[in-house]
Amino acid sequence: MERRVGDEVAVPGDYQHRVLHEGWAAQRFWHQGKLDEVERLLAPRAGDVIVDVGCGSGVLAGRLARHPGTKVVGIDANPAALEFARRTYRAPNLEFREGMADELELAALAPTKIAFIEVIEHVYPEQARATLRRFFAALPPGGLLVVSTPNARSLWPVVEWTLDRLALVPQLAGDQHVASYHPGSLAALGQEVGFRVRDVRTVHLLAPWLAPLSWRLAERMHALEQRRPLPFGALALVSFERP
Repeated sequence: MERRVGDEVAVPGDYQHRVLHEGWAAQRFWHQGKLDEVERLLAPRAGDVIVDVGCGSGVLAGRLARHPGTKVVGIDANPAALEFARRTYRAPNLEFREGMADELELAALAPTKIAFIEVIEHVYPEQARATLRRFFAALPPGGLLVVSTPNARSLWPVVEWTLDRLALVPQLAGDQHVASYHPGSLAALGQEVGFRVRDVRTVHLLAPWLAPLSWRLAERMHALEQRRPLPFGALALVSFERP
């Protein structure tokens, strides 16, 4: 099986934190809206052990750890990201560990929920399939997996091309992203390894692009888009349950 052990470009350890808090308006809204929906789907509650695989600089793990009674473990292969996350997000119920997604020994952590947010497009399809099998084996019956990835059946390919040509983010196509999915193919991959699909949706059809004009207008559009989920949002978001 062909494996990737890292991106071809060096992504700064603080990248996700920086774009969430200091990026241009559409970028900040993209990450804020994504985190809102992921947190909603994970629905953290007391007693949960949530593993954030590919946690980057820790923005999601830090947010999930605010829920009383949860235990959160962020895992990433980038030492610089882990150093930043440990320094920035500190809580007694939160820890960060180094590891590759398809090599993790998750069973010892006894996770009840796993987040795999904008990571699957960074690894080859067979590697992704092996990783989801590991998640399936580690979760108990009723355990939850939430996965997000750019939606290939949306305007995302145009957005990615533009970002790369204008060098607005670290190079994406080829250097970071080596696989593409749409909501249906992502759901099918999870089902193939044994998961039951709970929710399939997309986010970010128009809302982020309104943020430079009006943040409040962007929030209203985001709420409207999620009230009637459409298939063409730029980010696919699928939640799975282990039967």
